[in-house]
Amino acid sequence: MGIFSALKSDKPKFKKLKEEGCVVTLSVEIAPQEVTDESQTALMRLQSLARIPGFRAGKAPLDIVKQHFAGRAREEAVDALIRKHVPAALEDLKLRVVETPAVSDVKWKEGEPLVITVQAEIAPTPVAKDYLKIPVTRKPQAADEAALAKRIDELRDAQARLDVSTDETVGEKNFVVIDYSASQGGKPLANAKGTSELVDMSSEQSVSGLAEGLKGMKRGESKTIKVKLGGKETDLTVTVTEIKTKVLPAIDAEFAKDMGMESLDELKGKLKEVLDREVKSACESDVVRQIEEALVKANVFPLPPSMVERQLEGMMDRMRRQLMGATQLSDKVLADLRQKLQPKAEDEVRLAFVMSAIAEKEKISVSDAELASELEAGLKDAENEDKKKELQEIFAKRKDQISHMIRERKTLNLLKEKAVYKDA
Repeated sequence: MGIFSALKSDKPKFKKLKEEGCVVTLSVEIAPQEVTDESQTALMRLQSLARIPGFRAGKAPLDIVKQHFAGRAREEAVDALIRKHVPAALEDLKLRVVETPAVSDVKWKEGEPLVITVQAEIAPTPVAKDYLKIPVTRKPQAADEAALAKRIDELRDAQARLDVSTDETVGEKNFVVIDYSASQGGKPLANAKGTSELVDMSSEQSVSGLAEGLKGMKRGESKTIKVKLGGKETDLTVTVTEIKTKVLPAIDAEFAKDMGMESLDELKGKLKEVLDREVKSACESDVVRQIEEALVKANVFPLPPSMVERQLEGMMDRMRRQLMGATQLSDKVLADLRQKLQPKAEDEVRLAFVMSAIAEKEKISVSDAELASELEAGLKDAENEDKKKELQEIFAKRKDQISHMIRERKTLNLLKEKAVYKDA
């Protein structure tokens, strides 16, 4: 075996330099001969593409190509070696990366090894603890009479009607019908004039000073009220055309029939069923919240920054969509919102790792039969054959994600079964 063959067989050297939290810095050292070989390969490829004056395309001598493209050949060689050896280094050092590693430094002198410094974010490996017998305070799982009475009042309010009031003057509980026009500094305001505008005296007003000015006015009375529009002092001339009162329906058999029920008892029974389901669902959600908070509190460990950032960005995007149509938020408001959401993003990422660690520790897995059952349940709710086909395709593409979801659900069920409950 010749000396050059021996050099060429030198294996790259992988070394972990530093580990801070979930960020690992490692070095990849590649023997000089392999760097030379890769550089020559890159030069050869460039020769076939090079267009150099005085030579046909792809036919320039290598030494001429090297004069023109040595730097590019070097870059392509280094790039190829990074793509080849960085993944091998991660595997050799048994690093579970969660983000594409970043090259932070490259050192290479002619005739010496190529040394690449890489930073990689790795997944934490928490040892799940304090997840059994989590203390949970459980709220009532059935609605009480007060909740039922409140729901009936809400229904009555939704079925209320407005009648002409017997009141002579406008009071705090009336609805008032007005004609109006507005002016500022003696000049009428465009688009600030209307008729038959209904004002609810018992609710908060968008026009500051309106309710106070209307109070005590009589039918047919006109008056100029000092109000604020757009933060400016405004003269609002109003005429009260009618005073009305909200009339609630009586809670009787007729009311029940209006709600589609045969009797008041049937209405109350149906409402109680709905309320019980709502209360039970809220109770279950609260149990899950307490369990998750306990897990996050008991299991503290470093997190991959990029995963937290992705989670935070997702939360910010959802917030932006919820606020769509509202006034555009300033950079300061967005920065404050990001700061407030940061801890929640960290908790959600941490919780995902803890749940996975618990599943591993408890040997919780998902069988093919469970996946098939999940698909079957979805197919039953599908509206037509096209929806069924679409669902089947989704299951085929996202089998691993669905399996992970089922596994997490089974893990959560275990935690709920093992929790220690006391009634609120």
